[in-house]
Amino acid sequence: MEAEKKSTVVHVGGLDAQATEALVTQAFIPFGDIVSVQMPQEIDSDAHRGFAFVEFESPNDAREAADNLHLSELLGRVIKVSLAKPSKMKLDQNKPVWSDEAWLREHTLKENDTLDAVAAAAAAQRDDSGADESVVKTKDDEGAEPSAKRIKQTKDNPRVFFDIEIGGAKAGRIIMELRADVVPKTVKNFMTLCTHEKGFGYKKSIFHRIIPEFMCQGGDFTKHNGTGGKSIYGDTFADENFVLRHIKPGTLSMANAGPNTNGSQFFLTLAETKWLDEKHVVFGHVVSGMDVVKKMEKMGSSSGKPSKKVMIADCGELN
Repeated sequence: MEAEKKSTVVHVGGLDAQATEALVTQAFIPFGDIVSVQMPQEIDSDAHRGFAFVEFESPNDAREAADNLHLSELLGRVIKVSLAKPSKMKLDQNKPVWSDEAWLREHTLKENDTLDAVAAAAAAQRDDSGADESVVKTKDDEGAEPSAKRIKQTKDNPRVFFDIEIGGAKAGRIIMELRADVVPKTVKNFMTLCTHEKGFGYKKSIFHRIIPEFMCQGGDFTKHNGTGGKSIYGDTFADENFVLRHIKPGTLSMANAGPNTNGSQFFLTLAETKWLDEKHVVFGHVVSGMDVVKKMEKMGSSSGKPSKKVMIADCGELN
């Protein structure tokens, strides 16, 4: 167990035949810097064997990825994610871990494992919690969780703006509506960081990670590399709820290092990212300026490192 805690490698089983190294990278890179992704191939073809190994720089990032993405969905398949034992990975440099069939049987989902295959487990979890994860939820005064049909967006939700510079040149303005009607605490944190009411915030900070067809991540105004930032409530604060979903490009959501670790970092999605539901708190969406977001996307790379500096030159609340 102690060895697993130090592992920087996770095993990803149950991958669809259409999965690629780039897609696996997109799914796992929100949890930290990735050293490499390996997808062993069949001996007699170019097809992969249905699993991959993702190596992170940090053991903590590897553990968070395993905790958050285990039994999540990727390309309509349920993937099984677990830490790879360092001893197993280094036991024989000439014998890769994927040649150990017993280990693979333990850590890899079978071919017919899809979302339906874990429906019973999900149902059991819903029975225990008294809530259905497939239903968008919000709490009432008695703590119940009524269905999404009762949640209506109000006209009083605040809007904020980012004026973006790319490579030192003005790129345009992004306007975002914040869902204070659903996640008021999360919205207050983001708004305050936009207005610098507390003396610190997003102005002159950068988007340090941009992955095309996935997301643009920013909000680290202390270290500017994805390891810093802080909330207005302290270093971090708890997940408020998971009512809103990652259903479209331009969704605004909190980046984190695992459950209840929200700070100041956030991301704007560039596509539908359903696998992030129930793991990251959505709190708004772009209402104007997706063309600017697209310009930002063009600066991205599969590793996440932007080709040019993408900066929030100015930000604030719109009246």
